[in-house]
Amino acid sequence: MQNVLVPGAVVLLTVVLWLRRKPAKAMLSSTDTSSVAQLNRAQLELVIEPSSPDTAVEDPLADWTAPQTEQGRLALQQRLRQRMASGPEQRLDAVREAALWGHRSVLPLLKRALRDSDARVVEAAAEAMEPFRGAPRRETAQTVRSPRNVSRMR
Repeated sequence: MQNVLVPGAVVLLTVVLWLRRKPAKAMLSSTDTSSVAQLNRAQLELVIEPSSPDTAVEDPLADWTAPQTEQGRLALQQRLRQRMASGPEQRLDAVREAALWGHRSVLPLLKRALRDSDARVVEAAAEAMEPFRGAPRRETAQTVRSPRNVSRMR
């Protein structure tokens, strides 16, 4: 009798637990999310205003050209130093102009701009320093030809 009761109780307990389990969540009938994406786009259009060309400020550095002479280069460096000593907008313009120039002589100015109090100046300086990152480039030295009688020198 005990041989029948134990397996019967196990089967009965299994059936009761199986019937009391939570129902499985219904699968989505469709995985098409285009309607959700369309709703998101419509809501974004309400929040994000398109920029009108009338309010766009013209970039003063649009027609900038690099200095061609040594005097022009020195004048540009002096102007950049003076701007870096001015307010945040002038510092930002100086860093942008230094980035356009891309000459190695602006590296100390850009390093100083990395420690600026204005975050926009710091970001612009970091972007301007990007071309200078990496292994330093050595100037190709002119190789001197060894004397003809090298074997006798040793």
